[in-house]
Amino acid sequence: MDEHCTAEDSDSLIFMLDNDVRFFPARRYITARSGMVINLTENSYRFLMLLLKGETDKQSIINQVWYEQRGAVSDSSYYGQIYSLRKMLDQVGISSSVIKTLPRRGVKYMGKVEMMADDSNIAASSPSSHLSVEPLDNQSNRVAVISESMLKEPSAEKQSAPDPSWINSRHFHVLVTIVAIISVCWLATLLVAIFIFLQLP
Repeated sequence: MDEHCTAEDSDSLIFMLDNDVRFFPARRYITARSGMVINLTENSYRFLMLLLKGETDKQSIINQVWYEQRGAVSDSSYYGQIYSLRKMLDQVGISSSVIKTLPRRGVKYMGKVEMMADDSNIAASSPSSHLSVEPLDNQSNRVAVISESMLKEPSAEKQSAPDPSWINSRHFHVLVTIVAIISVCWLATLLVAIFIFLQLP
């Protein structure tokens, strides 16, 4: 297998997956039948490339995907990358179950994989060149571009609506305190006035 998943012969290929999903290694994205495009991070690209080439060994995958760290990554990073790939495939219409975990061994891609030459491969494409890609069938006349980061689970902070900033401001708290003091003073003055009035003959 080519070291670091970056050989030119791999980048000149298109991987045909289930449901007309296509993986373009040279452009670092996958496309759905509808024309949706999902960009891949470098690690996702490397991981997916290895799986589609038949690599199953956990340590071998770690060493090649995270070779800058010389394979020194946590299990949470490894399994987090698997989760990210499953979610990404589900987004384009491929069941996440095609990435099967092999206990004490690694992981395996169980879906359809066919390779063909990418005749339209541009040697030096810019990161935004995918914006001009045409849909893969006539059902859609738009290309939906989705960054992989958009597939991550929203954080609890984003899910809960934040309080208006002025409510938590120092000036608002000072204003509330002043109003409370004035109210107490006014009420005390009123009570004293009533008491004095009642004491009059």
